[in-house]
Amino acid sequence: MRRWSATIECALPVGAQGRAGVNAPRRFFFYGTLLAGMETALTRRIHAHLRALGPAQVRGRLVAICDPDGWYPALLPGEGRVAGMLYAARPSFTRATLGELDAYEGCSPRTHGAGEYRRAAIGARLDDGRCRAAQAYRYARPLPRGSLELPGGDFARWLVDTGASSFRQA
Repeated sequence: MRRWSATIECALPVGAQGRAGVNAPRRFFFYGTLLAGMETALTRRIHAHLRALGPAQVRGRLVAICDPDGWYPALLPGEGRVAGMLYAARPSFTRATLGELDAYEGCSPRTHGAGEYRRAAIGARLDDGRCRAAQAYRYARPLPRGSLELPGGDFARWLVDTGASSFRQA
């Protein structure tokens, strides 16, 4: 049996580390409130411009953060696995679409990490074993009190298992 880290370790292509593709990403890894099916106005708008490539995993750890409008996840560095979906941008995906995603996540590439999340290149492994470079939103602030570590790394499963409500302000 392979270790999770070996299973989801994905080397990014040369030049894909750091900020590469930040202004025009073509693939995204979503692991929480941006997943299709979260049923917010934002997810319906955004997913009209995305095509699901399939379930995927990335290396890291996942924490649930409580907010008066519901729980939302935070992707952090770590040795565990985080479950989500990989999406490809359709031709209709524009800078305005990207701006809407960044605004929702409190991320502005121009503020260099001053927001709640930072969009960064990440290696994602699809369930069929293929590895793809993508963009993901990583949490960029100290965790607030009451945050819960999600050892399984699966926010959608955690919501179902606990009956917790997902963040809905979109």
